[in-house]
Amino acid sequence: MTFRRKISVVAALAIATTAAVSTQANAAAVGGGGASFMANMMDICASGFNKNELVNPGKADTITYASVGSSAGKTGFANGTYKFGGSESAYTSGAPANLVYLPLIGGSIAIGYKVDGMSPANAQVRLTSETVAKIFAGQIKKWNDPAIVASNKASTVKKKLSASKLGVTVTAKKVAANVTFTVKMTAAAKTKYKNAKVTISAATLGGATKSIINSRYTKPMTKTTAYVANTTYQVNVGKNPIGVLAVATVKDGVTITMPDLAIRVVHRSDGSGTTNNFINFLNKSFPAIWNKPTSDTYSTGFPGTLPSDGSFQSAKGNEGLSSYVSQNNGAITYAELSFLEERGVAAAAIQNPSGTYVSPSPSTSASWLEGAEVGADGLVTQNYAYTASDAYPINAVSYGLASSAASADMSISKRFFSYFLNTCAPKSAPGAGYTPLVGKILEKAASQLAKVNGGA
Repeated sequence: MTFRRKISVVAALAIATTAAVSTQANAAAVGGGGASFMANMMDICASGFNKNELVNPGKADTITYASVGSSAGKTGFANGTYKFGGSESAYTSGAPANLVYLPLIGGSIAIGYKVDGMSPANAQVRLTSETVAKIFAGQIKKWNDPAIVASNKASTVKKKLSASKLGVTVTAKKVAANVTFTVKMTAAAKTKYKNAKVTISAATLGGATKSIINSRYTKPMTKTTAYVANTTYQVNVGKNPIGVLAVATVKDGVTITMPDLAIRVVHRSDGSGTTNNFINFLNKSFPAIWNKPTSDTYSTGFPGTLPSDGSFQSAKGNEGLSSYVSQNNGAITYAELSFLEERGVAAAAIQNPSGTYVSPSPSTSASWLEGAEVGADGLVTQNYAYTASDAYPINAVSYGLASSAASADMSISKRFFSYFLNTCAPKSAPGAGYTPLVGKILEKAASQLAKVNGGA
């Protein structure tokens, strides 16, 4: 993935000239703006829409997007600067009439870090969620703090070949180079969970999460997959965790020697939906530490007064946060995963409510969002106590800001949003570091999309 620096400049110029006369009859340039979290995905989908004859006949219309942050996006959409907006947070005031929140894409808020001098140098750092809360509150100040050291010691997971809960029994058997899973339900459980999917996900040390089973139960299920060393298997029925299996003793984690190095926290300088979702996670998970309501502004949600000794720094956009960490030893930040990846910034594995350390990825974010609820207004509420072991716990959902009032610009925006949800995200999101919407969130997105532009 390439940096969007040049793209952002072009987008900003295009937005400034949206009202200009098009060089093609009946063509239009429709400029949106807002959240930087979704900006990399917006670039991909805008480019695809602009070149796609099926959804953009004659390639007549042009979509642009300015990465200015959720707060600026909300303001710009309300005052007409942007024809559509992007945000990970809702309006608290000043919302325009006929507003439609349209869920578009999900993704991990990764904890990026740069720690030169640790050994092994390329090991992935692990952090408990409480340690994250204390670091970003300024309560943990050194990389060799005992809490960080304790999380980064190798351990083992014992062999476990079966799990039984809620009338669901799952067994695993290793034969030669394969593992075979069998799932059975009691009659009562089969009735109770007739609309729920049985999922088995494999998590391998240092690797990505892989889906083994993801389907509704109608009769006893059997599935065989290749054995991979140091792998655990999370079993769920719907939102309900059944257990974690291991067909052999699993090595869990790496012992890391941490340097005596000061931590430098980097937070957003602009109003940010990424910040809003990050602080919401901290506040809901550790209210004794993060005791203020969430906010788009880091200093407003911060517990106390931000330190002025240089241990806290700020930068604009997910781009700015990721770039700062890539250039400064000891730095740590929160940012959408793709921005870290494109700058070569490492992301920590975070302990989720099940006690499992999980890396940020499209699949682990998707697992977490399975536990979320979506409201009548389209806004998603995350369950910060969700105990799926393969779920990464710090995430956000990005929304398109649209209008139910009909207009030429909103008609084009609606076509773009439809392309984004139904074509671009399913095809391109996982490879770009994002999580395409599925299930009830996608269903709600479709019903919200139907309201846009007067339903036309």
